[in-house]
Amino acid sequence: MSTLTNAAVREIFSLQTEAENLLRASNVSRAEQKRADVIISRIASIRATGRSSDELNQTLASEMAKELGVSTPQFRAAQTAETRLYKRWLAGKATDAELRATTLVTSAENTPGITYSVGDNLGFLVPMQYHSDIAEGMKLTDPLLDADIVTLVQEPDYSLRPLQIPGWDLSTVKATKVGEVSQESAATIPTLNQPLLNKFGYRTAFDMSIEFEEDAVTSYGVDTISALSRAQGIAIARGVGADLVNGDGSTAPQGVVSGATDSGVTTANTSSIVHDDLSNVFYSVNRVYRNSPKCGWLVSDAVEKLIRNAKDSNNRPLFPTSDGVLQVFGKPVYVCPSLPLYNPSLGTQAPGSFCVFGDLSHYVVHASAVLQRRFTQSPGLIEFGKVRFHSLILVDAVLNDPTSGASAPIVSARLKT
Repeated sequence: MSTLTNAAVREIFSLQTEAENLLRASNVSRAEQKRADVIISRIASIRATGRSSDELNQTLASEMAKELGVSTPQFRAAQTAETRLYKRWLAGKATDAELRATTLVTSAENTPGITYSVGDNLGFLVPMQYHSDIAEGMKLTDPLLDADIVTLVQEPDYSLRPLQIPGWDLSTVKATKVGEVSQESAATIPTLNQPLLNKFGYRTAFDMSIEFEEDAVTSYGVDTISALSRAQGIAIARGVGADLVNGDGSTAPQGVVSGATDSGVTTANTSSIVHDDLSNVFYSVNRVYRNSPKCGWLVSDAVEKLIRNAKDSNNRPLFPTSDGVLQVFGKPVYVCPSLPLYNPSLGTQAPGSFCVFGDLSHYVVHASAVLQRRFTQSPGLIEFGKVRFHSLILVDAVLNDPTSGASAPIVSARLKT
């Protein structure tokens, strides 16, 4: 049985509605019956392939292009007015009237934190069509920027207003029994934890030739703007991701390792992982946090390899892979590239060098939209036919531990020295 795509589900629903409307009348004509039969046949075809008619046409067009030896066509959603204006702005063609007529381009009155200017061109918020490419690049680089893994609060504009995150200690909170005619007895009221998120700015820069920029605007061949957006996402993730691991919460966002409680677990061996290493970390977290939908493991690439290499006495892998995702005790394992690596010169390995484990929904990342600024007059640019784009983002993060470490939702562990 095929898995239906979202587009296929939408088309089936539309066709079913049309067929019901045709057959609802008391006296259905012969032509209406034939039309209903055609619709039912189309629904059956979509269910068999799992793809909508448009998706099948796109696949057919791609295969025909391969047979003809031409470039594979690129299929993107219809461009919005915002996207069209963004492409004109990339090429420096947006007029002053267009800039004043839209809220997509920032102005001195509503742009926080901008202390420099190049005339009226204070920047352009990346449209959602291309922001998704930036988000994809960020997720591919660091799981701490993936909304499916941590709690990511994404703002729609280039501002990051203070945000308070409420939380209670779920490891101890409980209801109190009250009698039918008894006066309510005093009960312990859980303490409300409300860490405050502010903002830290990050910037990445890309140079390109004027010709490349013109190609991007005309979308000749592949969509070069999409490629640029994805590259920006990867660059942002590498810069922000390091602070999302080790940031001190004062001069940078609070890192997940900095905020996590040390579980006290150290691996038994230096160059291998055994079952009890992971079991001891797993059971150092309260059961209510272990059962969270976003409970998972964060490890370095080297530690993931050690886990995959762990085998039983019959040389079988200890931990399974489900749909390409490594799982330990039913919880997914994510590679976090900025976690500390094994360092033989250290007397004691750093927290998180083995792993970080727990309810990752308690790690809250607050991020703005990406603002782009275009430069041509800086030294080394226009005289060499180049243009430079700055991508700016505001980010803050906190590990919301309502227990203050008493029964932490997220813990860290170390490798053996």
